[in-house]
Amino acid sequence: MIHKVADDEIDAQEHVHNLRYLQWTLWAAGAHSAACGWDAAEALKQKKGWVVRSHDITYRAAAMADDEVTVRTWVADIAKFASRRKYVICRPADQTVLARVETRWVYVDLSVHKVVAIPNSVASQLEV
Repeated sequence: MIHKVADDEIDAQEHVHNLRYLQWTLWAAGAHSAACGWDAAEALKQKKGWVVRSHDITYRAAAMADDEVTVRTWVADIAKFASRRKYVICRPADQTVLARVETRWVYVDLSVHKVVAIPNSVASQLEV
């Protein structure tokens, strides 16, 4: 995913606020899952979906106003109840890695708010 830093993403320290990096990873995950065939709207009709269990972010450099950043994401592994997704956020202009992120997602039955086993039909949509 390619993103240009907007003025409202800049914090009082004059760089991108740390929560924006997290938002970018969520956008990239959604776009990647959709590209793999995941239909979030259909899943919601069935009261199923992915929920974040944990995020781990290591910030390495700051993004600034008007920077263009690239968020790369991939599914690192899929287990019975969880999937681990990794991300690298970089600034192509100078080839700087801004952050490395890992998110653990669980598959949830939203009607009872419980983690359930990831169906094979869902796991098969995500290339590891």
